[in-house]
Amino acid sequence: MPEDKLFGRLHYSKLLVLELQRRLQALGLDPGPVNGRLNPETEAALEEAQRTYGVHGGKAKAAYFVVISGKSEDLPKIVEQVILLGVPETGVYQRNSPFNPKVAVGPFSNPEIAKRWQHYLRDFGLGQAQIYYGC
Repeated sequence: MPEDKLFGRLHYSKLLVLELQRRLQALGLDPGPVNGRLNPETEAALEEAQRTYGVHGGKAKAAYFVVISGKSEDLPKIVEQVILLGVPETGVYQRNSPFNPKVAVGPFSNPEIAKRWQHYLRDFGLGQAQIYYGC
């Protein structure tokens, strides 16, 4: 299976990319054809959304995280969606605790950056995203 050039990993599920394209359109951006294929137009619209929200990924030296709770069986799909939205794989952590399974995104250097990521992730369908310190 070919790799996509944006993330250097195997192609994402067609349904996930289709949902991303629809959400980009809802934000008034042009993801190109809404067909479930990650194409240059979708990549450009995603980059524009990331610039608008001031999110660019990367490591930080602090302990602010955006945490997305979910069912254990849903965590891999949440991780995939978060990475598709531009979070580097090194900044996504799946925590499968029996009482509180979650995906943590970060760390971020200050709460304002974490807040921007929280809003960005919520606008793309991860409404349960919350900010935590010292996750």
